[in-house]
Amino acid sequence: MRKTIKNTKTCISPVAIWVKRVHWYLYNELCTILMNRTLTIFLIFISTLSFSQGNPETDIFRKIINHEIEKGITGIFIQCEKSKTFFDLKDFKEKIGLEVPENTLKEIEQNGVKSTDGTWNSELINSLNYGSDLIKSKKCLTKNDAELIFKKTKIRQNIISVSEPIFDDNYENCVVSVTYWKFNGSAFGHKCFLKNVYGVWTVIVEYEQWMT
Repeated sequence: MRKTIKNTKTCISPVAIWVKRVHWYLYNELCTILMNRTLTIFLIFISTLSFSQGNPETDIFRKIINHEIEKGITGIFIQCEKSKTFFDLKDFKEKIGLEVPENTLKEIEQNGVKSTDGTWNSELINSLNYGSDLIKSKKCLTKNDAELIFKKTKIRQNIISVSEPIFDDNYENCVVSVTYWKFNGSAFGHKCFLKNVYGVWTVIVEYEQWMT
């Protein structure tokens, strides 16, 4: 007995075909968005990493400004000039007593001799992401600008100056001076010893506080 097999064709409705196409389109769009976002994040990460590794002074500058704001300082102006940083190994060991390898302190002292006066990059200051209540102006101030503000407002200000950071040879430790110009003839400041802990600069101690 011979069986007759009938050829049957599955009938797919136009609506089902449309839904399937929409799903496929959305899937492709989602994949494209995720790939672009991943690529963007990766490029930002690489750029930030390269910028950070190539500009340790920039990292220190940002850290110091952030550190001062975390201490509750508000209404800050930032001075353009960065002064030379001085470091005395013997004085540091006697007054601070941190357990820092002798060779590291010697390297910082030797590099401090090479330290010079300079100017902070205005684009760096402009990139600081703080509100106007914390940093009053994204434009750095020259000494003449500061004197004009004192003359115009006749009140005390928080004009911060960050010196040129000095490092050990491996860029794992750093010393920098921080100065606040409050008014003509009135200022105070201190030095910071920082250490790079797993890629993040950390203020270990403030020392040599002074006031005029």
